[in-house]
Amino acid sequence: MRSRSARSQKVQPHTRSGELTSQSGIITGRLVDWTDALETSTSELLDAMNRAGVEPLIDTGAPKDGEGHQRPTNPELRCIAMTEADVGRVSAELLEIAPVQTPK
Repeated sequence: MRSRSARSQKVQPHTRSGELTSQSGIITGRLVDWTDALETSTSELLDAMNRAGVEPLIDTGAPKDGEGHQRPTNPELRCIAMTEADVGRVSAELLEIAPVQTPK
């Protein structure tokens, strides 16, 4: 079976928001791009994911069964994919850490 381009399949191409890519309700990007988009740090983002019970669909930093080498943990190299719903749950957790300040 040959792979066909998105255009020939009449599928919408990826849309870009900064360096995060969204298609069919799944958002992907490098960890550093996630932290930039959500205005947080790597450790706060990963902690918020843990508290929200979010398991990423893809995490290139997570070891695979039977793998004998180290996975990239550097935020510049590590990629994560989450559903839009999971991003909402993680964002809510991040707001609990640092509530938005309204100007007086």
